[in-house]
Amino acid sequence: MVSTVLNKLRWSYRKNIPDILALLRRHYPDFMFSKNPQPLQNEIPVFTFHSVEPGSFEAKLQFLARNGYRTLNSEEFRAAITGERDIPEKSVLLTFDDGTSTLWSVAYPLLRKYGFRGVSFIIPGCIPERAPETPTYVDYANKRVTADALLARERTPFSLCSWQEILEMHKSGIIDFQSHTMHHHMVCVSSQLVDFIHPHYDFYFFANINVPVYRERGKLNYARYVPWGTPVYRAEPRMAGKPQYFDDESARQACIEHVGKNGGEKFFGHPDWRKSLIAVYREALSSRRANEFETPASQAQQIWQDLYLAKQMIETRLPGKQVDQLCYPWFLGSEVAVEQSRRAGYRVNYWGFVPQYKTNRAGQDLFYVPRIEEHYLYRLPGEGRKRLKEILQTKVQANLPRFVTRVAN
Repeated sequence: MVSTVLNKLRWSYRKNIPDILALLRRHYPDFMFSKNPQPLQNEIPVFTFHSVEPGSFEAKLQFLARNGYRTLNSEEFRAAITGERDIPEKSVLLTFDDGTSTLWSVAYPLLRKYGFRGVSFIIPGCIPERAPETPTYVDYANKRVTADALLARERTPFSLCSWQEILEMHKSGIIDFQSHTMHHHMVCVSSQLVDFIHPHYDFYFFANINVPVYRERGKLNYARYVPWGTPVYRAEPRMAGKPQYFDDESARQACIEHVGKNGGEKFFGHPDWRKSLIAVYREALSSRRANEFETPASQAQQIWQDLYLAKQMIETRLPGKQVDQLCYPWFLGSEVAVEQSRRAGYRVNYWGFVPQYKTNRAGQDLFYVPRIEEHYLYRLPGEGRKRLKEILQTKVQANLPRFVTRVAN
């Protein structure tokens, strides 16, 4: 399906072009491009991690420790940028998006080992209460398990940290938990059909987050565990500010029923399954209503509700916790999201690349905090710096796509 390929190319472009342009335009911190940078002062680089592997993550912490860097928590960062306190020399902020299981099994014990701290942006609407006991870095260090054993849980339905694990990390003070929105979801933004839900659809490795949220009988289904054959339209992250498109539920149901009547999952073994489904879809749309989008008022309310509920749930689950910082999923926010985050009680918004700022200094707008990828940590001033070319080669290898099956409930 041509539209499927085009959609994947569009997303790849959206994901990578900000980094490419920032490199070409030298719109990253000055130390990134300097051969002999001065020691870091009067700025706080914010580095972004997702899943972490024990060997490479420990090497980064060793680099920071060897060169005398210190890590901040979210409140220290906020206070330094507002000018309430001085920016400590050689300060960095280490952020971990999503709260995947390696935050618990790898990052937490290693941060504790080196006396560092981190900030994790978690998704309360996706977090399990408990998770099966799994090996940690301690088992790896004692050669009881391999590195792959620490990553294996991220390929299971328990790919995120549980509330039980999060509570323990919170109590330690090593990991500071903030918001990554309530559901980390996408919404359909166009009637453009790009795919159908099928066994080889790219669901992502947790919570089926590549599946847009649909309206079912008037209510949004945040579980994203939709039936085979569900039409997929062009979608964007909820916080990106595009109005949500509500598809024709009768056409969607016709596609789902067609798959069910023709073998269910086995239907997709037929070479012409797409052609068959498209015909059913088009026939069901022959008498459809006009395209339906949410209103600006409804959009703002939905964004506010998502951000407010995320803040409230994290604060309820973690005693003494104040949640006032938000990280945008996929690094994509919008003016309406910034406005509603203020209304929900947030004081800091984290992005990826932002045009206004190359780094973080005192006096800047905390609703537009730029972050850079973990690979660039090795460009910080100090012993053991890596060449930018070497870092980019590592980055390309790390970002090769991985395909996973649907995440079960």
